Amino acid sequence: MARNRAYHDRIAEVSRRSVEKSSNYIVFSDVHLGADLVQHVRPWTLKRLKQAARVDRDLCAMIDLYRAHADPEHPWRLVIAGDLVDFIGMSIAPEMGFEGELNDEEREYGLGSTEAQATAKMRAVAKRHGHVFEKLAGFVADGHAIALVRGNHDIDFHWASAQRAFIEALVDHRPELSDDVDARTQFEARVEFFPWFFYVEGLLYVEHGHQFDAMCSYHHLLAPVSPLDPRRICWSFSDLLLRQIVRPTPGVGSEGHESRGIADYVRFGVSLGIRGAAKLFYRYVSATLSALGRWRAYVGEKAAAIQREHERQLDALAGRMRIGAEKFRAIAALWPRPVTSGGLPVLRSMFIDRMLFLSAAATIVTVTGLLIPAAYWAPLSLGLLAMSAGYWVWSARARHRDVDPRVQMHLAASYSAKVLPSRYVVMGHTHEPVAERVADDVTYVNLGNWGVDDVDGPPGDEPPRTHLVLRWVGDRAEAAFLKWNPGEAPVPA
Repeated sequence: MARNRAYHDRIAEVSRRSVEKSSNYIVFSDVHLGADLVQHVRPWTLKRLKQAARVDRDLCAMIDLYRAHADPEHPWRLVIAGDLVDFIGMSIAPEMGFEGELNDEEREYGLGSTEAQATAKMRAVAKRHGHVFEKLAGFVADGHAIALVRGNHDIDFHWASAQRAFIEALVDHRPELSDDVDARTQFEARVEFFPWFFYVEGLLYVEHGHQFDAMCSYHHLLAPVSPLDPRRICWSFSDLLLRQIVRPTPGVGSEGHESRGIADYVRFGVSLGIRGAAKLFYRYVSATLSALGRWRAYVGEKAAAIQREHERQLDALAGRMRIGAEKFRAIAALWPRPVTSGGLPVLRSMFIDRMLFLSAAATIVTVTGLLIPAAYWAPLSLGLLAMSAGYWVWSARARHRDVDPRVQMHLAASYSAKVLPSRYVVMGHTHEPVAERVADDVTYVNLGNWGVDDVDGPPGDEPPRTHLVLRWVGDRAEAAFLKWNPGEAPVPA
C-alpha cells in the first residue's frame, strides 16, 4: 500500500476545485476498453471485434470534435466517471514471466489483480486500442486535462504501476516529449487519477456509483486489497461472477440479472445440454464458495489492518482536499454493506437460501407426517407453507435491493449535494442514462455507457453514448446532456 502513497499524493492535490471558471468539462463513463480482450476463456468473440472497433471510432471522433471546439480561455477537462478500462472483464492468457505469482484462479480465468498483472493488462489495452490513446494524447497535448475517477471495473488503478502504464501509453504517442523534460512533466500533470470522486466546489460532484451497489462495492474503497493476499485486489461478488461464470459461459451476458429469477437460470442451464449445464453448475458452486471465503476473510486482524489503512487514506485525502473528513464519512455511511459481508446475502444473491429453506420445510413436513397424528401435522404443514411463502417474498425483495442500485444512487445524489454543495451530481455504473432534478438547483445525471462490457452481446445492443458538457458562458455554467450521433453533431439525450 505504501508504494502508492507518493503517486496518490501528487494526483489528489488538485482533486478539489473551486468554481474559478478555469475549465469547461466533458463528462462520460463506462467505456470498458479491454472488454474485448477475453479470448482466453471466450475464444469465439474474435468474430465480434468489429463492435469494439466502432466504439473506438466514435469515441475518437467525439474527442476530435471537442478539441476543434475548445475555448482558449477555458480548456477542457475530460472527467471519465469510472470504468474507462475494463481490468475485471479481461481474460488474458498468462504471459511468460508470471508463472511464479499465478494462483489457480488466474491460470484458469486469465491474468488477475496483482500490481504486475494489472500493469500488463493496461499495456495490452493500450496496444489493442491505440487509436483511442493517440487521440487522448493529442487532447492533453493541446493543453486540456483528463481526470479518471476509479470505477469497479478499473479498480486496478489502485496500483501506481497501472496508473503509470496509462500515462506512458499517452506519452508514447507524443514523440516530441521524449527530449523535453519540462513539457513531459506538464503533460503528465494534466492526467490525474481519483480513487473516489472528482469535485468542483459548488458545481460538480462526480463518482462512479458502484459503492451504492451491494454486489459491486468494496469493503475498503481506498485500500481495496485482499485480507487473504494483500498483493491482490479483493474483488467484489460481481467481479467474481463476471470472471468465473459470465466470461467462460456462452450465452451469458453481464447485464439484466436484476430482473431474472430462478426459473430463468434453470431454463438457461437446460438449454446448454448436460455437459454445458454441468460446467455451469461447477462455476456456480465455485463462485459461491469463493464469495463465502471472502466473507470469512473479513473477520480477523488482517481485515482490521486494512480497515485502518482505508481510514488513514480517507483522512489524508480529506486533508489534501481541505474538506472535513466527517463529510467523506457522511457520504460513505450511505454505502450498503457489500454482499460478501455475510453468508446469507451471498446465498440469497445466488437463490441458494430459498432452495435451502424450501428443502428444509419439505423435509420437516415429510418426516413429521410419519411421526405425528394428522390432526397436528396438517396445521404444522400449513404453517411451514406460510413461512416458506413469506420467506420467499422477503428474500426476493432483499435480493432485488442488493442487485439493483438505482434507487440507492438516486437518494445518494440528493444527499451528496447537501454534504458537498454541487449543482450536478454525476454517476455512471448502471448503463442507463438519467438526468433529473433531485432537489432545488441540484440535478442528478447518470451518464449511461459509452462502450459495452460484453463484446458478444445481442446484435444491435448499442450503448447510448451519452455525455455531459458544462461550459462557462460569462459567469454562468451552461449544461447540456448529449448523445453522440455518429457523423453528425451530438443531439440532446
